[in-house]
Amino acid sequence: MKSKQSLESYATILLYHGVTAVHSSGIENFSKKHLPVKEFEEQMEYLAQNANVITLCELVKLLQGNVKVPQHTVSVTFDDSFKNIRKIALPILKRYQIPATFFVTTGFIGTSRRSWADLVEHFMNKTALDYLEVPISGDIKKFELKTNKNKIMAIVEIKSMLKMMKPIERDSFVSSLECITQVVDKSNDVINYENLTWDDICELDAPPNYVVGGHTVNHKVMSYLSEDELNYEICECKNNLEAHLGHPIDQFAYPEGQPEHFNEKVISVLKKEGIRICPSAVHGVNYHGTNPFYLKRVMVGFMGIKFPF
Repeated sequence: MKSKQSLESYATILLYHGVTAVHSSGIENFSKKHLPVKEFEEQMEYLAQNANVITLCELVKLLQGNVKVPQHTVSVTFDDSFKNIRKIALPILKRYQIPATFFVTTGFIGTSRRSWADLVEHFMNKTALDYLEVPISGDIKKFELKTNKNKIMAIVEIKSMLKMMKPIERDSFVSSLECITQVVDKSNDVINYENLTWDDICELDAPPNYVVGGHTVNHKVMSYLSEDELNYEICECKNNLEAHLGHPIDQFAYPEGQPEHFNEKVISVLKKEGIRICPSAVHGVNYHGTNPFYLKRVMVGFMGIKFPF
């Protein structure tokens, strides 16, 4: 017998990070964090023809209301601050009249900064070493790097361990990884890693169909932060966006976004700062009554996650 929830209508929120039109070298973008442009356009065309595509704000109102959610109701969202969102994704979204919400990390805007995850990928991709020994949590971990498959397995394991570290420990590890892999950081040469500028942000933000929201300043895991750090990551991000865009920001997204990465303390600070909607990155769909601070999303393409329509 089907559960009551399975019989109810639901809404899907898609989560993308980037859309790429370039051919990656080696294992760069092995996770498909940057979805190939052909796949993205096919997905947007399908949604335009077959789905009830609405803004995230409209989706939340539906979930909080008493009206049945129409079949195939979906919202499109992006996290992080990759330039290809504006250069490649936005024109496609407009072509198919697909609204979207863009959650951006303000500390990366207009800079050449790279996330620790992208730097790990870059160093492992470019190293000529066959073996790698790295110190992690007091132990020496050895990885074989002879093949691309070896490198991918190493990256996945290293990332999983780094996510458990405090930011200062993780940053120290990534700096040491640059030396250990004997790779000079030239990640600025990688097109997919390019960041948005403030002009790009202003172009992305065209309410009500295209809305920019916050994603902290430095993409730090919010549940791991002290009260002062948490206030800074939320308030500085929100205030900076409002100063450039000229209107209040009331939508946010949790960095990493898994259950251990946010909590009621984080949510209380977000609410205090006027945030009304903050989706997670927990995989799933959303039923009537879903709390707008516990929304689930589908991270399309990433590590093999399929387009759900």
